[in-house]
Amino acid sequence: MSSETYTPYLAPADAETLKLASCAHSSDLAANLVAAFRQLNSDIDCAYVAVGEPAVFAFLMTGQASLAMLEREMAPFESVPYRKLINSQPFAIKIGLCAPATPSVYVHRSNTLSHLTLQQLSQIFTNGNPQGDYSCWGQIDMASPLQETSIYPLRLPETAPLSVYLSQHHFDQRLASWAGEYVADTDALLGKLENMPAGIGIAESGRDSDCVRALPLSDGNGHITAATRDDMLSGAYPLTRYLQLYLPKDQNGKLSSHITQFAAFILSPAGQEIVSAHPRYAALSSELIKSQSQQMEHGS
Repeated sequence: MSSETYTPYLAPADAETLKLASCAHSSDLAANLVAAFRQLNSDIDCAYVAVGEPAVFAFLMTGQASLAMLEREMAPFESVPYRKLINSQPFAIKIGLCAPATPSVYVHRSNTLSHLTLQQLSQIFTNGNPQGDYSCWGQIDMASPLQETSIYPLRLPETAPLSVYLSQHHFDQRLASWAGEYVADTDALLGKLENMPAGIGIAESGRDSDCVRALPLSDGNGHITAATRDDMLSGAYPLTRYLQLYLPKDQNGKLSSHITQFAAFILSPAGQEIVSAHPRYAALSSELIKSQSQQMEHGS
């Protein structure tokens, strides 16, 4: 076995060129943003590169891209090499609402449950909740015809972007409950759920069928929301997902002026108009634009 130490190729930094890496879903948006930015900033060389979703962060880590735009956050296993190669913590801002990546909670149509809270979701899908864990439907709804029936959670793989998001933001990185099973993707999850009255799953929105329905979420105070565009735009729906822009900092924890300028353009009215013109995305609320701008200012 060779004793040589692997050293990744690190492209030399080019402070004069901005290169935006994006995935298939957002590559045309990236092209439009770059074109509009170049018209306003002819002195800055700017381009975009469309790469496979698993390769986006690799391009960012190795200097082959200046920024990265994608529909998910960096997973923990990706952040370790990022910190080692960039010598800085990952830093990102939200630049658009991503309706297709926003999940819904699904149950069989025979399930009479009207809504759930995020805390109850955690009690269903994970172990070790301070409030206790749920194992049967009667613990949630005493009037349910399924009250004596065990809950059967259907989960996407742990490394799936949605699973990573739920673990980091809503499930406090708790271990998955013993019940249920993992399925490959949304199609497999909903296919199983169609024949499983005691099942429950979390998957991409807009997939209701004759046998499966999306379950609204409650804040615990009577305010019920669903994965509608209005609820997502208002910030009321707690599982709303966003298009992320990753901005690498230098070893001193600073953002370059060109990177900051490009990100500020995307958050500007002109940039948000381009984002909202894409059928997959929507512009951020004015409040969220303000918070993301402030986050970028503090990060630079």
